[in-house]
Parts: sequence; structure tokens; C-alpha cells
Amino acid sequence: MPLTHEVPVGHPVEELARAAEHALAVVVGRRGNGGYLGMRLGSVVHGLLHRAQCPVVTVPVR
Repeated sequence: MPLTHEVPVGHPVEELARAAEHALAVVVGRRGNGGYLGMRLGSVVHGLLHRAQCPVVTVPVR
């Protein structure tokens, strides 16, 4: 399968969910700086977990 490169413009959750519609999985980075104590996912990853039609893989940033 060929690798493609796109730069979509719009809300990150909406654009990533749209890009993942036909994907086997989507991989996103996370910093672990959530909005409250104990939260490990940011708003984009959280939103993508609810919108994506495929598995979402989160990778922590070092």
C-alpha cells in the first residue's frame, strides 16, 4: 500500500476521524498533560477515540 501525505485544514478531531474512515488504525501522539489530575489523554485523542471507525493507537511523547 502506498504512503500518502496530506495537510488537511479544520478541526483536528474531525479531520483525523475523516482521514481514518478507511484506515486499519490511526496512530496519534500524546503528551499526557490532561485537563485534570489523572487524565492522561488530551482533547484531540479523547475526541478521536469517540469518532474514529478504526482502532486508535496512542504513543506517548518523551
